[in-house]
Amino acid sequence: QDLPIDRFVGAQRQKSAMALLSKIAGGCARAPCDGRRRAASPSPLSLPQEVLRHASGRAAPRELEKVDSSDESLNESLISPSPSAASSLSTSTSLTALKSSSPKKAVARWSLALRVARVVLLARRAKQNSAVKLNDQRKETSRTSVRVTRTLTDPAISAGVRQMMALLEPGQPLGHVSDFAKEYGTEAFCKRLLRKNDGNVKKSSEKFKQALAWRQAHKEVLISRKFALGGDERVIGSDLQRRPVIYFCMKNQMLSGAQCLDQKVVTMLQAIDSMPGGVEDMVHIWDLHGQQFRLSDLNPAPVVEMIQCQGAYFASRLHETIIIGMPRMATALKDTVWSLVPEKTKDKIRYMSEEEAQLHIKTQCDEEVAGRILAAMQQNRDNRLTLEQRKKSWMRVDESGQLVPLVA
Repeated sequence: QDLPIDRFVGAQRQKSAMALLSKIAGGCARAPCDGRRRAASPSPLSLPQEVLRHASGRAAPRELEKVDSSDESLNESLISPSPSAASSLSTSTSLTALKSSSPKKAVARWSLALRVARVVLLARRAKQNSAVKLNDQRKETSRTSVRVTRTLTDPAISAGVRQMMALLEPGQPLGHVSDFAKEYGTEAFCKRLLRKNDGNVKKSSEKFKQALAWRQAHKEVLISRKFALGGDERVIGSDLQRRPVIYFCMKNQMLSGAQCLDQKVVTMLQAIDSMPGGVEDMVHIWDLHGQQFRLSDLNPAPVVEMIQCQGAYFASRLHETIIIGMPRMATALKDTVWSLVPEKTKDKIRYMSEEEAQLHIKTQCDEEVAGRILAAMQQNRDNRLTLEQRKKSWMRVDESGQLVPLVA
């Protein structure tokens, strides 16, 4: 009863633990033995193989997997082993040995051995949990340190903006681009790129080049803002911080993902137009209810293009993306492109169930906007309504805050 259990809580080696467990149980536990002790005092019980496997790190005893360190009935259950625990005794136990020893002594040894094994298991689990927590703390500290060291100062931003704007000068890498593309190369855009890339001028400059090249390639849609209607994606309102909220439901997707890109671009442009002063980002709600995959939807190229567009042309325009539901096929597509998503963007993506999304929307939007979004979600889940009937309710918020039809 006076066994120094605290030895096991420290950095006790497995070999020492097994030796002591073997001593308690009265067996050799596969340790070298000259046989003299066994001959003089036969072991009443061999140490259960499950306890030995646990002590060697190969498996955890079934009896101990259910152990809770705060369970008041633990000591009682250990003093009186359960039938299942008793049945786990080694089959090599000798009947002669059992008869030659006091039953009370055998039970006491079994109880003490199991109790020690319990302490070893709890200590091991506590050590693992502490290691995990310590690792998480180190990661968080590392992230915090990076954020602190990369805090942008006004002089640093100004210097970075000057370097990026210089790329537009004649003879420089972007000196040859059209005036239409150069119109987007403003100081405000350079600042957004620098913020997104933590002040990294080189990386921001690369995104700057990509953005202007993308603008030139998509000149027609950016000017005309015309698109083939591919679904119900639209600016449906704004949150309590006056950020525009874009909503769409996959049940209403009528075209392939590649054919919907123009509508996505125009919708984000409309969201930017509706931003009041001091607001620069937006919220996306992707309702994946009713998603029906076409073969073309398995092609990740449109998603990759949209990710690149978000990281360059629409840099720092995303506040958060709420994804409601995640079908298996969508999960497979997500896994394909997830490695291409920047870490900052990953932190802004939130996966929610329908109930979680409803609660989140109610807390983030006023009653009118929340009611509009929830009504759209409910309508998209009403199987009695046809696509044509749902189309009639597709309204968007324009730059003046008025509701207008999605397609005039």
